[in-house]
Formats: sequence, C-alpha cells, structure tokens
Amino acid sequence: MSILKNVQPLYNQAKITSILILINIACFFISRLLDERGFSTFSQNRFLIDWGADVAQLTFSGQYWRLFTNIFMHVSLTHLAMNMLALWSIGIILERLLPPLAFIGIYLLSGLFGSLASDVATINHNVISCGASGAILGIITALLAYCLINRTDLQEMPIKSIVVSLLLTFGLGLLPSIDNMAHIGGAITGLILGGLISVCLEKFRYQKQICTLLIITILIMSSLLLYWGYQHYQLISGYQYY
Repeated sequence: MSILKNVQPLYNQAKITSILILINIACFFISRLLDERGFSTFSQNRFLIDWGADVAQLTFSGQYWRLFTNIFMHVSLTHLAMNMLALWSIGIILERLLPPLAFIGIYLLSGLFGSLASDVATINHNVISCGASGAILGIITALLAYCLINRTDLQEMPIKSIVVSLLLTFGLGLLPSIDNMAHIGGAITGLILGGLISVCLEKFRYQKQICTLLIITILIMSSLLLYWGYQHYQLISGYQYY
C-alpha cells in the first residue's frame, strides 16, 4: 500500500492527532491557570507531582493513575511545543494508515509502558517524570514497523517527518526531569504493537471483522501485561499504600 496514495486533506484525516494535541495544550494551560505554582521555579516540582507527574515511589504506592496522567503533563512551554510538533509531524501520517482504535491504542499503551519502564528504572530514586515523549516514540516506531511490513519503498517512506520527530523527541532527553527510560519503553512498545497490528492489516485486509477482533485482542493482552508488570514491580518495591 502506497503511503502517498493515502494522503487526504489534513483536517479530515488528523482528527485524533489534533484532539490529542489539544488535550495536551489544555492540560498545560488549565493546570497553570488554576495553580500558580506552575509558573514558579521553586515550587514547580511540587506542582508537577500534585497534578499527576510520575514518581516511582508514589506510583508503586498505589497511585497507579500516574502512569497515565503524566503522559499529559509537561515541564515547560518548550517541552510542550517540541512534543506537540513531533506528535503532529508523525501522527497525521500514521493516523491515515491505521484504524482509529489501533492508533489510539498504540499511543496510549506506548505512553503507559514508557511510564512503567521509567518507574522500574527509578524505583529507588526520587525522580519526577512527565511528558508525551514515550507515547510519541511509540507511534514513530509503529510507523516504521508498518512501512517495513508493508514493504514500503524508500522513496515513499516519510523519512523527513520521522527524522524531525526523532530529533525533537530525543532532544527532550537533555531537559531536566525527563527520564529517557520512558523513551525506550515507548519506542519498544510502539514497534511491537505496530508490527503486530500491521501484520493483521496485511493478512486480513479483506476480512475487517476478523482484523478488528485481532486488534482488540492485541490491545487487551497488552493492557493485561501492563497490569501484571505494575503489580509485579509494586510487590518488589515494597512501598505501602496510602
């Protein structure tokens, strides 16, 4: 399947990507309008934690929701802008190629597994982690998997968008409070999910019901694996519920 032949007007084909970007922007500005600590360097860490940033000790103490909320939290306007540019440049391409459920599933699960990877790596350290980088790297590697499985010609691959997104996302690893393990976890998750879903789309392109069922099964099994991983490392951490 040619990627270029799937190109349609952006406003009709990038609805999910646009909504994700709007949610991230809204979370950034609304949280700071409601809590002025977001504009203070001295109290910013407390602000980020109170609004859902990921800290292994808290997450493994029963605040599992931080695996999700931190994906929509950003440290600064620069952090937000770089992530949203990366999301837009690659999201509008992958969204045209995958069913909506698959695209959303890859984005969220990449972010969640990236959060878990970050927590596992910092389980004995007081590290604050937040941002959509893991989720974005997930859709980047998912697109790479799609192109490889569908044998996309080099000339048809959106190399420029991939390179720009990678530079923007990995560049964030130089900023404070950004844990690169979230990048690795998100990238691996996106590659695996993107590969599995792309195989389903390739093998069952004329059997939509079977393809949809397989995609749902892949996402459910991935979610169960995430749950197991959280429970496993929660027991290892030994942190108490509160």
